[in-house]
Parts: sequence; structure tokens; C-alpha cells
Amino acid sequence: MPSVKLLFACRVVPVLALLAACAHGSSDETKSESEQELTTLYQRTCGGRLAQACFEQAERLRVGDGVTKDVARAATLYELGCNGDDLRACVALGVLKEEGRGVAKDEAEAARLYARGCERDLPEGCGHLALLYGEGRAVAKDLAQAVRLYERGCAGDDRLSCNNLGVLKLMGGFGVEQDVAAGMGMLVQACNRSLGVACLTVAREFDQGVRTRKDARLASSYFRMACGMGAQEACTSANAAVVAKPEPTPAVTPEEGAKLDGVRAMCELGTGVGLGMACHMMGTAYEKGAGVAVNPGRATMFYQRACDHEVPEACGDVRRMLGLTADGAKVEAPKQSVLQSLQLDPAKTAPEKPKQSVLQSLQLDAGKVSANAKPAPRASVDRWKEECQDGKGEGDACARLGAVLLEGSAGLQVDVKRGMKLLEDACLKRAPAACVRLWSVLSSGDEALKIGPAPLVGLAFLETGCEARDGGDACNLLGMALTNTPRPYANLGKGIQAWRDGCLGHEDTNSCVLFLAMTRKLAASGPEALRADAQGSIPGIQAQACKARMKDACEALGQPMPKDVLRVRHLRTDCDAGDPDACADLALKYRQANEGSRFATVERNLEEELRVAEKGCAGGSSDACLQLAERSSEKVAGVPRDLEAAFARSEQACAMKSGAACELLEKLLREYRHLGPDAPQVKEARARACLYLAAGSWSARECGK
Repeated sequence: MPSVKLLFACRVVPVLALLAACAHGSSDETKSESEQELTTLYQRTCGGRLAQACFEQAERLRVGDGVTKDVARAATLYELGCNGDDLRACVALGVLKEEGRGVAKDEAEAARLYARGCERDLPEGCGHLALLYGEGRAVAKDLAQAVRLYERGCAGDDRLSCNNLGVLKLMGGFGVEQDVAAGMGMLVQACNRSLGVACLTVAREFDQGVRTRKDARLASSYFRMACGMGAQEACTSANAAVVAKPEPTPAVTPEEGAKLDGVRAMCELGTGVGLGMACHMMGTAYEKGAGVAVNPGRATMFYQRACDHEVPEACGDVRRMLGLTADGAKVEAPKQSVLQSLQLDPAKTAPEKPKQSVLQSLQLDAGKVSANAKPAPRASVDRWKEECQDGKGEGDACARLGAVLLEGSAGLQVDVKRGMKLLEDACLKRAPAACVRLWSVLSSGDEALKIGPAPLVGLAFLETGCEARDGGDACNLLGMALTNTPRPYANLGKGIQAWRDGCLGHEDTNSCVLFLAMTRKLAASGPEALRADAQGSIPGIQAQACKARMKDACEALGQPMPKDVLRVRHLRTDCDAGDPDACADLALKYRQANEGSRFATVERNLEEELRVAEKGCAGGSSDACLQLAERSSEKVAGVPRDLEAAFARSEQACAMKSGAACELLEKLLREYRHLGPDAPQVKEARARACLYLAAGSWSARECGK
């Protein structure tokens, strides 16, 4: 029987419904009475058979778009849509509950609804939840969490998040280091998403010239944009005379218009050097008003795209359009907060830290980082214990600690009962790695751990992981488990739905490969009545597969491979926010790319690999320190072998209870310091490796001998 969730997805990807129908076509199962009633309810109440119809109708009622404005009725329809798993409806209902419009004021329920959306990668949910954390309403005040949520929301192009994070970076507040360039860039991004207050802030920056270059022309243009978006303060500003006069759209001939459209298409769809130059031309057109109305925001975005595609002069144009000096230097000592509601104290702006080359950072003084230079660094596992709080704290920490307890590593004894409990707690807190680990144990059982098979329980955990942020691996495994099995729980329709969620929701390459393959199979050999629909769905699925860095899909569409996928962007955001484990995971993603893995989820960038590994190691990740040690001990193009750094980093990671690092240290001592197996340093490294390695590993068994 197809689930309600599967029915909701049909309208987004029509072929999915067809595949589901094929999966059930040979059975006598029919739609349940509850599903029929739900469809009837949507048709009668919202004018459509899907939950999204409720959201769309509620939007019209909320603003009075073609109907009589009725916020209370809108709230009812938002709730109906939210109960049908339309996350947009959940967040919209949260806004009404937070403000007490059309429904009883309930900030705690609003926070829950926002969190539901944010956890499943609806960026608007993150932005609204961040506001509550920043002000301590309905949740404990946590400025660091607010910043993390803003970063997550802005990464998803939520204009509220980009605006508020941009102000924080512009001013320096909530513990965020001042970065005028980044702040202005985020504000321009929010302005381009039609947020009038963001355009107004940018206009004031150019008008006042405190942090940026004073530029009356840019100020007038952004005041005009803000006024057009309903920001009345912009319309009555000192630039009112200019604001009131709209920017004229130049007259162009059809030939000129076609030429400009060709340049735009080359920028948006092209490849190689031509793409960057076309984007630069579009930036110039929007800045100068050549064939289009002057729009500095769009000009900045096109210049940024050209800069990203290695057009050097475009990078200078970006800094210029953001009002920075020629070299991008920041103007010190801001005088006034832009958004008084954020209550920022300019005097507390963090001082700028001196920059250092990532490659230079590897030229380490062994005496400064070795375990002998100071007390042993804090082990990652000890940090996880503190953050997990025996299952009551952070899900990611519990997931990592639970895995350690199952394998008996980092000096801990195997504790199956506690390890499984921590993994369950972490999975329910939407840590997908914990859900995947539970499936690996429960799908067929684990004789060594004395755990019998419980595949149905494991599938439930996979479903939870698939719904979580970055749950692509869980979705892919769920799809495989439901389709590639003779067991009674096989369900082709639900399996394809899982691949669809992994591909479209998480940009998971493997899910996209399988989802596209199933669609092509139906297009080629499915029932005659379904082939045309399946064939028509292929381009859209190919586009998403290309977005997930599936090379064949990009080549078929003539598109360049994207720089990264959603999971990598989330890791980068978390790493920048100070999560050392995210830095270690991100460094591993870069390493896979730099070593030429065909499954790489990010472009090659050795310098970035080393930078994030350094950040993770400094933050207390033994895995990140180990990666630096391995890189320093290898001959890698662009990084000279540095044995002193390798010794220092491996000792540091070994002291942090990494068995692999202790093994590497032993190897280095024997190969490069030519010490025998009985040398005290070698014996100590071997003893520590045996203490920290996973109990069931080959190396640990050798220790027993």
C-alpha cells in the first residue's frame, strides 16, 4: 500500500507515481480508507488532492490574493498542510503562532515547527528558529546556536538568514568575527531575494561610508530597490529625489536583445573559460545599464560567478561593488549598529587575526605540538562523552561515541548495550550516521556482538535517517533494502521513493544513479501507457543527478560538474562554526577528491583540505590530526614531505587515543629513525596502538599474539 508521503511526492516527480503503481499493480492492495478520506479532505477543503494545495490556498488567504483576507482560515489550512508533511506549511503556521495572528500565540509550538522544517533542510525554518535562539524566546538563549542556524539557512538561500547573518558579519556580534566583505555579500544576496530591509541596509552603508566606500550612485540604486519592495524609509530618505525616479530601461534592438540573451545563457549554462567571461559581461551590463536596467545587486552576483570561474578582474569588481577598498581591506571601528534590534556592541568587535598560508602551517615545530611539550591533548572520545551527556546531549556526539563502544576503540571496552542505546538516541535526534550504523548491525545481526537479526527494526531506523539532514546514505540504503531483497518486506514503490528523497532532497549521488536507472528502465520497457511520462521525467532527474555530481548526467546535459554537494556545504558551514569533527569529515571529502576518487563529492582543492584539517586538529579532532600526519608523511604534489611535522602530528593524534595514529608513529620511528622493534619509543607506540585500536581489527588481533 503506498504511503501518504509517496502520494505527496507524485506531483513533484510524476514518474514516481507511475513506478509505484507498477510496484503494486500485480497485487490486490488498494488505497486505504484513511488515505481516501485524506484525499477527499484536501479536495473539499483546499481545492486539490495534495497537502501542498492547502499551503497554496492558505498563502492566498493570508494576504488576500484574489480572495477575502482571512488569517484565521489560513492558519487552519497551514495546519492541515503541515499534518500532510508540507514543511512550508509547518513554518508558515509557526510564524502565525509566534506572532499570535489568526491563532493563539504559542512561541514554544512555533519553535517546534521551525525546528521540524530546519531539521529537514527547509532553510526558512532555520532562519526563524535562529531568531528565537538569539532572543531567548521559547528556547534557552544561545547566540552560538543562532549563528549556526543562520549559516545553515543562508546556505539554503533563505533571505532572512542571509540578512541577519550579513548584519552580524558586517558589524561583528554574537561572537562572529567582523568580515565586511562577507557581510555585504550576504546582504546583497538577501536583497536579490526581494528583502527590502536588506536593500535598505546596503543603501545606508553606501550612503554613510562608515565600513564601505561612500558611493552616492550605489546608495541611490539600492534605496530605489528597497523603496520598490515596500521599505518606506527608503522612499523618504535623503535620496528621495533619486529614489522616486525609476531607473530607465535602455531601448535595445531585437538583435541586441538576442545577443544579450545569448550571453546570459552562456553564463548560466556554459562551461569553461567562456562561462566566466560571459558572466563578467552580464555583470558589466547590469552595472552600466547596457541593454538592461541598472541593478547593482544582480551586477554583483554576476561578477561573483565570474570570479568563481577564474576571471581575475571580476574578483576586483566584486570588492568594488561591495564598497570595499581596492585590496578588500576592512574599515575599522564601526560607529553605529545597522539593526538596533540585534543590540550589537561595536566596541566588542573581534580584532582581525593575522592570516597564514595553509601550506606554511604544515611546517611545524615538533616540540610545540608533540605530546611531550604539554599534557596529553584531550581525546575526541572524551569530548564526545561530555557533549553526549549519556544520550541527553548532542546527537552527533552520541552517534560517534556509540560507534566507539560497539567496536571497543579509543581505550574503551566493548559495551554493546550502552553503545546501541546511544546510537538509538542519536538516530532519533536525526543523526543519520547513527541510523546507518544501526541498520548495519540489525539487518543481518552481528555474531561477534551477540546481536540477532532484526531487519524491520533496522528499516525503521533507516527511514528516520533518510528524513534527517544529510540523510542521503540512509535513503540510498533504504531503497536498496526495500528493492534488492526476496524478503517479505520488499516494496519497490517505497524503495524508489527513498531513492527519490536521497537524490532530490540530499543530493546523494548513489540515490540519483539508482533513481535515474529505474526511470530509464520504465521509459524503455515499461507498460506502453507509462513510457512517455517516464521519458519526460528523465531530463529533470538528470539535472538533479548532475547537481549531485553524477558525471554521466552532467555530460548528457552539457553542464559543468558543480563544485560540491549539499552534504559538503553543510560540513563547511559546521566546520566554520567551530565543529572539529565536521572539519575532519570535510577534510576527508577533499582528500578523496584530491586522490582522484570517482565518487568525490567536492572539487579537488589540496589547500582547502589542509586548511580544514588544521582547523579540525586545532579544535580537538584526532581524525583531523591523523590526516595531517598522513599528508605530511607522504609525497603529495604541492606539499613537500615534512617528517618532523609527520612525527609531531602522529604523536599528537596518538595522545588523543587514535590507534591508527599510534600505528603510524610506530611506522615512522622504524622507517625514518631506523629504530628496532625493541627500542623503547617503538614499544611504547605499539603498546598505545594496541590499547586504542578497535577490538576486532586485524591489528588488534596481532596485539593479542
